[in-house]
Amino acid sequence: MLTFLSFPFPIITGVICIVKYRKSTKAAIAIFVALVLSFISMIAIISAYEYSQHEKYYSGDGSAHIHLYDVSFMDEKGNRYAFDFDKSGYDRFYINGTDEYLNADLCYIDGNGYLHYDDDLSITAKDETCCVDEDGSIYYPAKYAYFNKDGSINYNGAVLSYDRFGNAYTYERVPYYDESGNKYSYSFDSVSLKGCYTKIVTKETFENEYSFVDEHGYFVYDEKHDFVKQDEAGRIYKDSSGKIYYWASSISWDKSGRLLDASGKVIE
Repeated sequence: MLTFLSFPFPIITGVICIVKYRKSTKAAIAIFVALVLSFISMIAIISAYEYSQHEKYYSGDGSAHIHLYDVSFMDEKGNRYAFDFDKSGYDRFYINGTDEYLNADLCYIDGNGYLHYDDDLSITAKDETCCVDEDGSIYYPAKYAYFNKDGSINYNGAVLSYDRFGNAYTYERVPYYDESGNKYSYSFDSVSLKGCYTKIVTKETFENEYSFVDEHGYFVYDEKHDFVKQDEAGRIYKDSSGKIYYWASSISWDKSGRLLDASGKVIE
């Protein structure tokens, strides 16, 4: 409080001195210069004080930041990953300051502080404190993590989403599975403005428009494009044999693996 109260003091003093010595040009100039320097010094002091009062977020290299989106991470090869908030907000981690990027939802920090990319969507949320890979390794979602001053990892718990089997994830676009156990991931192309599902193993893509799940929650692709719409919203369809399907992008699951409609209600 004293710092802020003392801020106008040199200004008032300087103005009084300038008025008093207004007939002496040299004295007035000297006082004016001293006033400007004092003003600059006070701004620097106040800025430093305000910075010291903010909660700090630390990057892997130990640098401190006021904003979470300024935090960066390193992988084991020394590559640096950081948000570019002006380009894509929290959606992408850009690599080494280039236009090359990774989907931020699939970036995780291991126990040693290194960034890993979960390209096969195998990392799930153990609970609201951490995530775990299939081999039991612990990870933290980079999108919601930062380092403390001592190098330990701090993770702000994310809202969890669930897949057909009740596995939890820290992102909304969870994997889909077909009856054979093949896994699919959703992505959106900002250039074509179209989405698609990609088969993880083969990298084969399927148009979002013709991607569905059956009544058991399994992924089905309408290869012949002959499913018939049953509602105005275009979310319920039937094939030629009368089987019901739901447009894949309109459904989700709860923690018990029950299929939910677009409004979050259980589909009976």
